[in-house]
Amino acid sequence: RAWAAYGKQADRERNIVTSLELQSEKMEVINLRLQEKYKAMEEHEVRYEAVECDDAEYVIVAFGSSARICSATVEMARAEGLKVGLLRPITLYPFPTKQIAELAARGVKGFLSAELNAGQMVEDVRLAVNGKAPVEHYGRQGGMMFNPDEVLEALKEKLIKK
Repeated sequence: RAWAAYGKQADRERNIVTSLELQSEKMEVINLRLQEKYKAMEEHEVRYEAVECDDAEYVIVAFGSSARICSATVEMARAEGLKVGLLRPITLYPFPTKQIAELAARGVKGFLSAELNAGQMVEDVRLAVNGKAPVEHYGRQGGMMFNPDEVLEALKEKLIKK
């Protein structure tokens, strides 16, 4: 057939393309330059918003529309006397790893990653916390939205245990 690929039937040399640059030495230079760029981004371009985190015992980490919902959860929790804060990543890359790690080191008792997905960010939060506090996930999927009451209930059930 005229449209079929038959593999190497002609006597031409194989051309194996492995990356952006065929010479390993040049590719290494490119990779090192990119690593420097990523490090600079992590130092200077992390964007986040911390709400009521100064005295928080529990922190909800949420982005996008989830964060807006969770800001109401923080208000509700505070009205009940619970010291809950919200850390809203504005940039997911670079992720605010250092800021979350500082909260964990300061003694936050637990983190809830509230997401409208199956948990795309929760592992990033766990890496940042590095075992210093429990990290749980609460999420809805398929276009379902959670409300502030549901997030507060999940926080209590999973972390506060009240």
